[in-house]
Amino acid sequence: PQQSLLEALSLLSSDDWELKEKGLFNIKHLAGSHSEVLLCRLCDICLAVTSEVTNVRSKVSYSAIITLGELFATLKKDMDSEVDEVARVLLQMVSNSPEFVQKAASQTLGIMVENVTPARAMTALMDMGVKSRHIQVWKCAAELLLSLVEKIGVTKLAGTPRAERLAHMAGKLAQDCHRDTRHYGQKMVKMLLNHQKFKMLLEQSLSTPDL
Repeated sequence: PQQSLLEALSLLSSDDWELKEKGLFNIKHLAGSHSEVLLCRLCDICLAVTSEVTNVRSKVSYSAIITLGELFATLKKDMDSEVDEVARVLLQMVSNSPEFVQKAASQTLGIMVENVTPARAMTALMDMGVKSRHIQVWKCAAELLLSLVEKIGVTKLAGTPRAERLAHMAGKLAQDCHRDTRHYGQKMVKMLLNHQKFKMLLEQSLSTPDL
């Protein structure tokens, strides 16, 4: 396995896209069969795979995204340290790629949210997703944030330093011009309103009189 990993990394550094694809396939295979081997070089592996996400060949890009999904699914919280960079690149792909690549990026972000430490994923989504003004990115970030709010629970979130920012963001999403994003935002606001602290924060952040 150690040897396979070195081979996979050297294939990834090749200029030939077919070899890159082979390298990605090998890493995906290793994640399924010998995940412990990946842990000692996790940073290098994630860097190599993530840099292929933006490959101009959509086939390679797609393979890299699927491979990242496999890494999140098998390594779970061990991937916490990679969340910020991976989320940034995947959200970028949600906005300007062929449809099948966009779909894969959304799916892998979903796998990420399911498997890493929820607070890490939430911070990354609030940092990256919101900086973008792209409709698809906002929609994707809103959907994932809603699932994280459900997962972590409103009471627990109220006691974190992220509470104010989350309330502000939920309020913003709930008023978005895009219907789906608005739907996720409104669901989030409804959940947050069940908690006194969030109710207060939302009232501060939303100037709407009907809250």
